[in-house]
Amino acid sequence: MVTVTVHGSGSVSPLQVADVPTGESCSFSITPDPGHSLHALLVNGSKDPAVTLTNSATSYLLTNITADVVLGVQFIPTPWIKLTVEPSGIVLPYGDTCTVSWEIANLSMVYLNGEPVDTYRNKKVLRLFADTKFTLTGHFGDYTFNDEQEVQVGDWTTSTFGLVSYYPWRYDSLGRSSLDGKVLKRWSVTPEEKAVVYFYLKEGILYSSEDLNRTNPWYILDENTIVINGSVRKLQVDDKQMIISYQTENHGEIVWFDMIFEHASDVPNDPD
Repeated sequence: MVTVTVHGSGSVSPLQVADVPTGESCSFSITPDPGHSLHALLVNGSKDPAVTLTNSATSYLLTNITADVVLGVQFIPTPWIKLTVEPSGIVLPYGDTCTVSWEIANLSMVYLNGEPVDTYRNKKVLRLFADTKFTLTGHFGDYTFNDEQEVQVGDWTTSTFGLVSYYPWRYDSLGRSSLDGKVLKRWSVTPEEKAVVYFYLKEGILYSSEDLNRTNPWYILDENTIVINGSVRKLQVDDKQMIISYQTENHGEIVWFDMIFEHASDVPNDPD
């Protein structure tokens, strides 16, 4: 006699076969429920190593039956893994951020590009400066599950980041403008102020010719915003001019205080 025991969500047919002639075989139809997989088959408690994880209906042939057999069928929730990168389908501007998120089910030891992930926080926001391939890997027993996404990053010299960092800058003038962008006043800087050169390096470091040892961190928050040493500033930049602004009060009115820069040299900070 062959008796079938089922563990988990799925069905087996037949569940019992009586009076099997000695040495004969018996076939069983095994169907996991949706979202579940066949994990293992145990013949009188011994696992059949030929059975592999599958979420499809399958058949199992029990051969050379010479005594009573208990066939244990184990179903488990199907392990799976999914990696998502947003924005997708575009060339990411150099220095912009992307959100890498992941979903997993019934997996342990999950890694993103070889680094363990926090399964309680399923996403990371990353700033990219080069083409990057993301590989998410999870494990279930001896099985490994992978998902991959690749992000292309655009030319840094034409990005907002590159426009700021490719050439050094110096003051051209100062001014005020209204919150809707109308220029209210412009005035020249002193020769001493104009002589100072500012270097916004690709590495996110800002320093000036006035004090080479004093540095500040900087980064582009978005195409209209720069953060310098933690201070958020409005940014307008093209291949000839950069305007960095912050809000201030002028005669009781909130306005932009504009610092207008021009290129200090046609020699790049970093020609790579």
